[in-house]
Amino acid sequence: MAEIKSTAKKLEPGKVELEIEVPPEEIKAQIDQAIKEMGKTARVPGFRKGKIPRPVLVSHFGKEAIMARTLHDALPLWYEEAIDQAEIKPIDNPELDFDTLDDQDKPYSFKAAVPVVPRPRLGKYIGLEAEKEVVEVKGAEVEEPIERMRKRVARLEEVTDRPAGNGDFVVIDFTGFVDEEALEGGSGKDYMLELGSGTFIPGFEDQIAGMEEGQSKKLTLTFPEDYRPENLAGKEVVFDVTAKEIKERVLPGLTDEFVSENSEFDTLEELRGDIRSRMTKAREAAAENLFREQVLEKAVEAAEFDIPEVMLEKRSRELEEEFAMALKDSGLTIEAYAERAGMPAEELRNGFRSEAERQIKQDLVLETVARNEGLQVGADEVEAEIRDQAVRRGIDAEKLLEKTRKARREGFVKENLLRRKALDLLAEKAIPVLHKHTAAVKEEEKPEIIKP
Repeated sequence: MAEIKSTAKKLEPGKVELEIEVPPEEIKAQIDQAIKEMGKTARVPGFRKGKIPRPVLVSHFGKEAIMARTLHDALPLWYEEAIDQAEIKPIDNPELDFDTLDDQDKPYSFKAAVPVVPRPRLGKYIGLEAEKEVVEVKGAEVEEPIERMRKRVARLEEVTDRPAGNGDFVVIDFTGFVDEEALEGGSGKDYMLELGSGTFIPGFEDQIAGMEEGQSKKLTLTFPEDYRPENLAGKEVVFDVTAKEIKERVLPGLTDEFVSENSEFDTLEELRGDIRSRMTKAREAAAENLFREQVLEKAVEAAEFDIPEVMLEKRSRELEEEFAMALKDSGLTIEAYAERAGMPAEELRNGFRSEAERQIKQDLVLETVARNEGLQVGADEVEAEIRDQAVRRGIDAEKLLEKTRKARREGFVKENLLRRKALDLLAEKAIPVLHKHTAAVKEEEKPEIIKP
């Protein structure tokens, strides 16, 4: 496409006028394309479809029809190129002011009044204070995954000298009865149950605890009120249970040999060090993400917005459509999902609107910060980001690049990178108020504040 010329001027808050001029060489290229497209379906006696010479096509259709088809096909392309040049984001269809196309040897001009979102009036966004967690990994937390590893490779040994207790495995035969009739699907033989696993309804495992090998017992229980299927919810059930065997889990010793046999590490200390390192990195990343979210939220709170209703409705509709597509894989509609969640469908849709408003405000603040601070994203950064996406998705980078360019999605990638840079700047300039997280803190207590 030959480069078009465009100039932008502000008409009023929320509207920009583009004056667009298309050079003759671009007009001629689009006329050629229009003739080719028209020739694919044209029927002219004496010629095969798709093989009609250009002069014959021009004579067959006439100049006026060809020019009209050219303008119909090319005007949206020229408009898209103009808004890309002007770096503006329309929020609705433009009002176009154009004449017929009648001369391929002269530039063609038209105007477009483009509705755009008014930029927010930013408040303070540099030097914002936000809480940030001081990451700490305790020794007991490091031991938890090691204990899970030990349990995975533990052996089970039969117990005959004591009753079953929490953590034991009990081999049982059981049959359930509701209203003195056998419960469908409520029986089993040689079923190995881990006490404390919560596999059965509440109370079942508690009453198995204390049974001895060979002992039989009747358990009287009640199905929870929210039990499924609903016809059993809240009903009394009686189980006849026989404990046939009791087994206890015998864990391997916590030694270097155990570690080398069951992991990629040679020693216990190496394993502990790796677990601590991975936990620390994950928590630091989570703490940083939360800090960035809080900084952005404070910048949003300090700004003033005039968000057009059409923009809010569009984003809300997009979120609802994305959610509906995700539900489709599960065979659910939004109405069915809302019913399961115990809420009116309208309340769910209001949630999409609230989320749309939150996202729009965040995007607008970051875009305005980027503009105010002169942040830029180069073509090389866009390409690098697309290649990174390809690696993360496990697809060919060159194919993704080609697909992105064909779909004219490079601008979308550029916008995301620019917003990311703006958020990086906000976080770098923010003041972290550090605190230690304690899991057992009381509701009325505040976390320990540490001066940075």
